[in-house]
Amino acid sequence: MLCLPKTDPIKLAKLDPILLRAKIDVPVITSFGIISERTSLLIRAEDIDGAVGWGEVFGNFPTHGAENRKHILEDYIAILALSKSWKSPLEAFDTITAKTHVLTLQSGEPGPFAQSIAGLDIALWDLAARRVNMPLWKFLGGRCSYIPTYASGLNPTGFENIVEQKITEGYNAFKIKVGFCREGDLQSLSKIRKLIGDRRLMIDVNQGWDLATARENWIAYSEHNLDWIEEPLAADRPLSEWKDLALQPGAPIAAGENLLGDEQFNNYINSQCFGFLQPDMCKWGGFSKTLPLARRSLAHGITYCPHFLAGPIGLLASAHSLAAAGGDGLLEIDANFNPIRENLVEGLPIIKNGIMTLNDASGLGIYPDPKFIKKYAVT
Repeated sequence: MLCLPKTDPIKLAKLDPILLRAKIDVPVITSFGIISERTSLLIRAEDIDGAVGWGEVFGNFPTHGAENRKHILEDYIAILALSKSWKSPLEAFDTITAKTHVLTLQSGEPGPFAQSIAGLDIALWDLAARRVNMPLWKFLGGRCSYIPTYASGLNPTGFENIVEQKITEGYNAFKIKVGFCREGDLQSLSKIRKLIGDRRLMIDVNQGWDLATARENWIAYSEHNLDWIEEPLAADRPLSEWKDLALQPGAPIAAGENLLGDEQFNNYINSQCFGFLQPDMCKWGGFSKTLPLARRSLAHGITYCPHFLAGPIGLLASAHSLAAAGGDGLLEIDANFNPIRENLVEGLPIIKNGIMTLNDASGLGIYPDPKFIKKYAVT
């Protein structure tokens, strides 16, 4: 089933972007840069009958880019979103994407516009499910609320305490950042493999290798019994290079968080290079595009594992998408402390034996705390 459920028309009365920013003591370190604070750009959508939905827009790197997306929402997306009644969130997504196409070319910012529209789409689907008093995962056709998870975002050093804590919390799978230097990476892999035993282990290169480096490293890194090697190459490298890596003995390839548009994703799916597809629904697509994409990938034998590393709205959206799509995919949960994720909402599902269980509350199942928003909002 690739179709989306029918919804009653949506006429918005308000669309409010809300930017939150919080300091952290330990930065997140990647091969492309350092995240020294946490941001979360939320969207609150309210229809003419008072129903409310929440979405989240990618904005965690660079962190100052979240302000730009907030302005895009206020100055362009909100005006279009409030301009008419929408037959469905998909109609809003397609229409607003088309109407802002020239702006993306003129500004050279297709990413920030796509991310803003994706956040709106999430809010509209949340609103639609709340209006019919259904959990979003079930409204979208899901049959099971149980979702396997993994602890992600582990820094290349100093991860020992976090890993031990996450094992205590019940996590059975872990992903660590690599792509810095071969010797240091392999030392980190040996250390974390010893810590976690036979639990699942993945690595994230964050586009940090060229093809020659990836070929040189593939077997040595794969010897640590990896479930996947994520983004070994830059997302815009030709498929011929990805096909080259897919022929290497060792771990399968995971990628997709930095793709934009059906054409790019379809090329990846049809290439048969990838074992795992990782779209980030807060970067592109929302539910309207990501859920059909997830089902296409599953039909081609590719595991759908949504990418996300920011606030609780996007995390829950990813969880509901995974539950709706089905399959054997894992939900990515940032292992690093994030005060926004931990405090913005009450009732985030807990992880037990590596499994998150979604509740039967309507929509995404949560509401942000107004007091927390007031404390951390950037005005």
